[in-house]
Amino acid sequence: MSVFSLSSVTASLQALFKLNIESRLANAYVVNTSALSPLDVAPQAHLVNIFLFHFHPEGKQTIHENPAIDPPMPMSFSKPLTLYYHLTAHHNAAQSAHLAEQDLLGHALATLIDRSTVNDELMIGGVAVLDAALADDANAFELEVLTKTDGEALNIWAGYEGGAIRPSLYFKVKNVRLKPETPLSFSGPILSIGELVVPSMGPRITFMQSRITARVPTSAGLVERSFPRNPAEMFIGADAPDRQIVLQGRGIDPGAGVELTLPVAAGQERFRVDFADNQLLGWAIVGDRDSVTITWADNIRRPVGGVPTALALSPGPAQIRLFKTEYMTRDGNLHPVEMPSNPVSITLHPHIADIAPVAGRRYRISLDGGYDLTALAPEIDHGSFIRLAIGGTVYQVADAPDGLAAGQCAIADALGVDVILDAAADETALAFVQLWVRDAVSQPFWMGGA
Repeated sequence: MSVFSLSSVTASLQALFKLNIESRLANAYVVNTSALSPLDVAPQAHLVNIFLFHFHPEGKQTIHENPAIDPPMPMSFSKPLTLYYHLTAHHNAAQSAHLAEQDLLGHALATLIDRSTVNDELMIGGVAVLDAALADDANAFELEVLTKTDGEALNIWAGYEGGAIRPSLYFKVKNVRLKPETPLSFSGPILSIGELVVPSMGPRITFMQSRITARVPTSAGLVERSFPRNPAEMFIGADAPDRQIVLQGRGIDPGAGVELTLPVAAGQERFRVDFADNQLLGWAIVGDRDSVTITWADNIRRPVGGVPTALALSPGPAQIRLFKTEYMTRDGNLHPVEMPSNPVSITLHPHIADIAPVAGRRYRISLDGGYDLTALAPEIDHGSFIRLAIGGTVYQVADAPDGLAAGQCAIADALGVDVILDAAADETALAFVQLWVRDAVSQPFWMGGA
């Protein structure tokens, strides 16, 4: 959550104004951007210029983001900043250029109000707004329009030598943190247990991230995009690399053990993962200093009564915890001590494979994975187990697929849900589909648009 180059923030803002204004205008024309002093701008067609005219530290950081940083010196603290920008619009048309510039300013103001947070998840027209140098680092910048009196606005232009007055916008960007220097070393707390001296209190998970790929609508049709998820989420049946989860923190080593708590038909089940036994199913773990990457699969083998037995992962709330073994000296002998990490919650989500017509306005939503909806759902009140919304319309859940009416859906088979479109639904228009199983929602998915 830190920035090495402030120019990356400015580049993200330029992308924001370009993409959002073009989207508001239905791509009627190309919006250009620059980041110069207003006096240095060479007018061109439909140009939005943002000029960083001031910034200052926002308070003083007194607590490290990572408590294991050693030594705790100011150089290893991130520096919170607030950036101030002056926005102007420029157009080089022979006639009525000032009117086009006023239109651009209006769209720029709407952008600042409508898109007041810039983070990894902000996509416009299928394009990520955040600069690549800032991606996947939990950056979330807050934009705020600055209100100035008419006198203040005019006085600002007096500060530009020979500058002609033109209408402007002013805004600030908060939650920018300047990257600290790399710490020299990391340390953990000391815990004494009788004669044992334990050099750390076990691994500590502080960050967890995954990715999900979806086909999102753009002006060029449905385009495949990948989105980071922080905290991590697992979508059962998704393709690689959407099956990977990265855990970072303190005291995590490549040999860390993994304990999972997964949802099952009768509640939850907790067990240790044997990666060697599950390698052929697709499970894997790769460790680095203070991080591990776990590759998941649709099924897992775990001991039941001492016998390795397969379990199909199913949607719902889950939990993950790491373990490491420390060897301590007591009476001249080494003694193993197992140290657990903090447990972290993770949600397992359904993953839509396809939506295909069955007959008339009846469609089948097919899911990926190896679980069985018919076995997991309660005998009655399937509406407490699944929910469905298409194009913002919530569908009624029936307990059986026979006799469905318009606006209803039901579990049809192990990995299928049938739905009859609502009477007001337009089959030719793109519609956003959301399917919940045990309150875990599917990945972004659109149907229709033929």
